[in-house]
Amino acid sequence: MEVLYLTWEEALKLCYSLAEKVMESGMDFDAIVTISRGGLVPARIVSDVLGVDELFVVRSKFWGIGGKVYAEPKVSIHEGLSVNRKKTLIVDEVVDTGATMSKVVRLVKDFGASEVRTAVLHYKSTSSLTPDFYVEKVENWVWIFYPWSFSETLYGLAKARGSSEDLIKEALKLLNELKASNTPLSNEALMKSLNLYLKKVG
Repeated sequence: MEVLYLTWEEALKLCYSLAEKVMESGMDFDAIVTISRGGLVPARIVSDVLGVDELFVVRSKFWGIGGKVYAEPKVSIHEGLSVNRKKTLIVDEVVDTGATMSKVVRLVKDFGASEVRTAVLHYKSTSSLTPDFYVEKVENWVWIFYPWSFSETLYGLAKARGSSEDLIKEALKLLNELKASNTPLSNEALMKSLNLYLKKVG
């Protein structure tokens, strides 16, 4: 599995680039809906740059730990989705198959949004949905390792390599292969975090 590791600096640049693309379009939005958990950081930055105070969260699960895919995205609303008659922008970090974004677009329209647009950092060519705004198009499939899901992604990738007996050793080996020396956690904190995942997920 090919992995693209992004540092916080690289990921934040992508977030601000996305905000600029939306701003340069001249479109005016009344509300932003973010798909949690991956879209939380990009959506916060986009809402800040665009000056859109109305930010709503939708929780979706389609990809599980280590690349497991559910039959259909599981979507739930964290708080009242007040988008009736509002021009709404849906923000996530990536569209992979397009299933999650498509489902959330339908949901937002059902809640009465007057107009719906979509924005992501990465648009994979495997997606059935082409987002209205994106920073990079990914032609060849790659697992994108965002810094805001550092422990979860590292755990999943290490586990996918069949390393349940020595998960931490495999995780550190993977970081070395990815040349990820500038990581957000110390080795000690990372080991504790991976052990927590091992207890919770197995």
